[in-house]
Amino acid sequence: MAGKGSRTDPAWQYGVEKQVPAEGAMKGGVHRLKAHLAGTHKNTSPCPLVPPVVKEEMKQFLKDFESSKFRYQRNFEEAINGGAYFVGSGGVNGSVGANAPEHGNCCPSVQRGVRGPMDRFVNTPGDDEEGPTSGGKMTPTTVREQRNKVCLDIGRFFYENGIPFNVANSPSFVSMLRSVGNYGRGLKPPTMYELRNWILQEEVKTTNATVDEIKATWKTTRVSLLSDGWSDMRNKSLINFLVNNQHGTVFLKTVDASDCIKNAQKLFELLDGVIEEIGEDVVIQVVTDNASAYKAAGTLLMEKRKSLYWTPCATHCIDPMLEKIGDLTQQKNALIKAKKARKYLKKDLLRPAATRFATTFLTIQSMYELKEPLQQMFVSTEWGRCNWAKKADGKEIKKIIMDERSFWPSVVYSLKTTKPLVEVLRIVDGEQSPAMAFIYGAMDECKEKIAKNFDNEVSSYKEIWDIIDEKWEHQMHRDLHAAAYYLNPQFRWSPNVSQHPEIKRGLYNCMDRLIKSNDIYMKIEAQLDDYKYKNGMFGCRASLNSYMKRIPVTWWGHYGDEVPELQAFAMKILGLTCSASACERNWSTFNQVHTKRRNRLSTNRMNSLVYIMYNKKLKQKFIRKTKLKESDDPLVVDEVLSDNEWIANPSDEYDEACEEDEIDVVCRAIGERGESSSRKRKNVEVNLVDEDDDGLNSVDEDDIYRENDAPENDCFNNV
Repeated sequence: MAGKGSRTDPAWQYGVEKQVPAEGAMKGGVHRLKAHLAGTHKNTSPCPLVPPVVKEEMKQFLKDFESSKFRYQRNFEEAINGGAYFVGSGGVNGSVGANAPEHGNCCPSVQRGVRGPMDRFVNTPGDDEEGPTSGGKMTPTTVREQRNKVCLDIGRFFYENGIPFNVANSPSFVSMLRSVGNYGRGLKPPTMYELRNWILQEEVKTTNATVDEIKATWKTTRVSLLSDGWSDMRNKSLINFLVNNQHGTVFLKTVDASDCIKNAQKLFELLDGVIEEIGEDVVIQVVTDNASAYKAAGTLLMEKRKSLYWTPCATHCIDPMLEKIGDLTQQKNALIKAKKARKYLKKDLLRPAATRFATTFLTIQSMYELKEPLQQMFVSTEWGRCNWAKKADGKEIKKIIMDERSFWPSVVYSLKTTKPLVEVLRIVDGEQSPAMAFIYGAMDECKEKIAKNFDNEVSSYKEIWDIIDEKWEHQMHRDLHAAAYYLNPQFRWSPNVSQHPEIKRGLYNCMDRLIKSNDIYMKIEAQLDDYKYKNGMFGCRASLNSYMKRIPVTWWGHYGDEVPELQAFAMKILGLTCSASACERNWSTFNQVHTKRRNRLSTNRMNSLVYIMYNKKLKQKFIRKTKLKESDDPLVVDEVLSDNEWIANPSDEYDEACEEDEIDVVCRAIGERGESSSRKRKNVEVNLVDEDDDGLNSVDEDDIYRENDAPENDCFNNV
């Protein structure tokens, strides 16, 4: 049986791959193998020798697969019909989705074989005349041919304009085609003038309406102001500003900070100005990266604004921990060798992460899970016969994969020291629940897991603990983290709750800073006892059954009604984020707009484009993250742009001489094999065509428009 891709699917253990199929063998992939073993009679004959247990197992796999397909289709439909991409309600024919079905397929339902508006739209000139299919039924062959015509035109549009293929997965792409089909024959496409003027203005209004829905919750929940700097293709230092609460993240604007990026006073003035725009009464914390200028600016900000905190980005604090751990001798050789193997084996081992900090270690984990299949491949007859086995790089990679004395013990050591930190990143970047409620407890549990991985032998884990403690105590830890730990019943009511004095001190520091009314302060102080001792509704059956399952901020909303002042305070703290990574992940949005061929667009137009694109992506991401199952990994993404995000420097060479000294150290880390994941992840490489290298005429679009634009066409007040 022949197949492609990763062999992590458990069904492969019941099949043998043959390069030249033997008599009685069947062709196909893992899905057909499951159907063969399950005896479904769908596209394959049943296996007469399959044991009943395996047969039932394969039936369950197929059932789960169909359920996942339905769930994906349902979520995709909700994204289209629910406005995940901010569908407008205006236009010539009203709402884009006006004729969309409430349930079912992406396209409006029609009788099979009956020509509709889309059929008229795709007519060729010869089809305009009355023909045998006009107004009548179409054969399956004709339907397929007509669809192929449409698909060829769509494909040609993608190819000629360098559009990434994954754009076809966008809900707005499907909605656009649906709208065209509903319009029918004779649609006049929008001109470039319309796209840059009234259509853009309408989309800004629609985006504003969606953003305003989230803004309406700010006064109740309070918010975090997120800020992160980056450099564009012209080496300008830009800063993104976003606002986050438990209902979603909103992009505000981008500021050119080239003249102040390293000046603490100017950064302070910039941050202070944005807070003034939002309103100090709704901001609890400002989250930035950890550069010295930002740290100094944050101190100045807290001195002026007495009712908010500056908090360093947790993701940017964990990153240096991973980097420093990766520089340890026991780690470095494993990272460098693993990267060589990953490059040689292409993308089959890559686990691209939503943050670049976790990519290295997730990929090493993937490699460890595939250790046995990798070794089997390199000792197989097929490998011995192929040309790659005779080349120097093939021999080198085989040596690495078969190295049980040094390489694999180093991989195990790497996983035992870094996997707990990567789990903290999952919490910080998961967005399924606000991370502030869990960050303090997660860091404590991280250290305990590392110690347990080394059988609590202090000499083995002390160096790792020292690295974590240095960043946590001197850079990362804040009063808000301690207060959230105290107010999270999952920790506070645990028999293993930490009694460290800094927790209660952090809670009261937050109360001193955030609560201005002495009357409310005293009420909250008294109500803390009800929470601590589970009095009133806190001790009811529903509360005790759900506090470990519900998101903490939601739990307080359900069971804190008898202590309204404490309830309001707890929900404001527990609803906060602790990372500014939402800013960082959308740099590509700006690169798509701020290209060399668009750099003469009016500032308002560029701001409007970024404002629309950024907020669409943020809402789509929020919807996607909140629908993750427990088994889904929030760090793993479906798309990856490059493999240059490894912590190990590509120019580094591993030191063969020091391997012998490592063996005694890393072998102590070897224990039971970690949990393996059988979930198959698809990695799609996206290659964007540079607008300056596409072979098209490089005339700037604003050169064409400048004489024709009326002054009012440049008026956008969205940002």
